Amino acid sequence: MIHEDKLAALRGDDPRDLLRWALREHGEPPPKLYATSNEDAGGKAARTALADGAELVVVCGGDGTVSACAAALAGTGIPMAVIPIGTGNLVARNLGVPRDVEEAVAVAVNGVDQAIDLGRLDDGVMVGMAGVGLDAAMVQDAPRWLKRRIGWPAYVVSLVRHLADQGFAATIEVDGRRTRHKHVRMVVIGNVGALHGGISLFPDARPDDGVLEVAILAPRTVFGWASVVARLVRGGGRSPVVERLRGRHIVVRGRRPLRREADGEPLADGRVLDVKVAPKALLLRLKQPLDR
Repeated sequence: MIHEDKLAALRGDDPRDLLRWALREHGEPPPKLYATSNEDAGGKAARTALADGAELVVVCGGDGTVSACAAALAGTGIPMAVIPIGTGNLVARNLGVPRDVEEAVAVAVNGVDQAIDLGRLDDGVMVGMAGVGLDAAMVQDAPRWLKRRIGWPAYVVSLVRHLADQGFAATIEVDGRRTRHKHVRMVVIGNVGALHGGISLFPDARPDDGVLEVAILAPRTVFGWASVVARLVRGGGRSPVVERLRGRHIVVRGRRPLRREADGEPLADGRVLDVKVAPKALLLRLKQPLDR
């Protein structure tokens, strides 16, 4: 499944041709192609592929396309491979999917299938991360033209614009245990650990351990974000500005509607972000099994 606009931004070989050649070399028939669009990030295309008897779904796109297809494939036992040609490609980076298109195609044909967890939301799934606050504002306001031109660094431009945004009060429930926070700037729920730029938000995250990670970031000032970055770079435990929790069912409730996102795609603003783990719900084709 490939969005036509994204193909124009590719440098190098067309993944459709590479996939055809790789399958032919293995004596397999050519793949059926299902286009995504601005109206369908991939869910409808993936369901159509399943109805047509697909034994493997190869997703060409970014985190939003991966998430939409994962929602359709969850629980089916049909593996999904990823050729990362999107803006962020956070899921692919965390799971070791090659950035090179030709290498990613080779993994799609020759890789191993790994069962990973998903986070279930009311309106979809989360493969990598979801959140409210600063990260959602960053995702929502990143200029589309700049993302096409420079990729994930476009998010930095949007991030800087929102560093001074007002904090919010939130109740965070982890497996039924509630904590109240008066001045939160961002809450992130993760199935994987690393952000862009080599920063590890969740050092102990594993996408197949049946639990989700939670990070509560609460700097008081713009300059307080420097302390947040320093804490993330150093790692470590509990602090006034970065608190980490983990559990199977995470609910974030705000007193007012909050900006929300999942896998780099904007969600409608809302007072609640409710994510429940679906253990090993998705078969993902990887270069090698996840390290234990």
